[in-house]
This record gives sequence, C-alpha cells and structure tokens, in this order.
Amino acid sequence: MSPCKLLLATVGVGVVVALCASSSSSAAQVIEHDFVGAERCKSCHEAEFAAWQISPHAKALEVLSPKEQKDPRCLQCHTLVPTDTQQSLGGVQCESCHGPGRHYTPEWVMRDAELAGLLNLVAKVDANACARCHSDSPSLRPFDFASSRVLIKHWKD
Repeated sequence: MSPCKLLLATVGVGVVVALCASSSSSAAQVIEHDFVGAERCKSCHEAEFAAWQISPHAKALEVLSPKEQKDPRCLQCHTLVPTDTQQSLGGVQCESCHGPGRHYTPEWVMRDAELAGLLNLVAKVDANACARCHSDSPSLRPFDFASSRVLIKHWKD
C-alpha cells in the first residue's frame, strides 16, 4: 500500500474515532465495538442483504429459547456482539463472517480492496471462519463447509 493510502486510512480512522468519542452517551453503546449491523451493509449490497435475510443466519437469534437468548455461550455465535442487546445486531450478520465494519464501511474504503483488507475486511470467507461457531455447536451432525455454503449463498460464482 502506498504511503498516501496508508495516511488516508489512518486519518479516516482517526476522524471516525474522534466523532464517536464526542457523540452522545446513547450512541456510546454502539461505539464500544466495531460492528455496524447488516442494515448498513444493505445500502451498497442490496442483493447480498436480501439473500442473507432469508437465510438461517439471519434467524439465528430467533431459534434460541428465551433462556438461551440470555446465555452468553449461545450469544457468542447467535449475535454480533453478545453484550450488546440491540435487535439490529442480532443473528449471524455480514460482519460475523466478513469482520467488523466500522472502519471499512466508508465508500472510499470499500472501493479500494487493498485498503479494505488492511482494515480487516475478509472478502472471501473460508472454513476457518465458520468453525468459530460451528465446531462446538450443539448440532446433531458434524458441520460440512462445502454443503453448508449453499444454504447461505449470497455471492456470484
């Protein structure tokens, strides 16, 4: 990455952090982590959002019992941020697989693949990303990455 791009990324992140620090206390809950929620991704990725919305991942929080919805062990995989109970962060969302989006969601960052990658955007998700939740999941059958991918397909081949 060129020094100019690195400087722009650093300045951009600094501006975001400064704005967040000066925001009201009601927004502080959201700013304590780097997740922005799928609605934010939808503004540029409408087709992917629509495919996600009807997938099992979008309904991951809803399949839990009321007791499980309060269990931190369950929330680790069924929400973006287990300690943030906002409905907008429930379920397995874009950032669960692609990384927290606070720093790479500005359009000028997203249009630069190298810069977005440096800010932790994971463009191609592999089996290791899925294993964070699916390896110890209380499932009746072992997780198979290849066959499970088709259940959440939201990309072009």
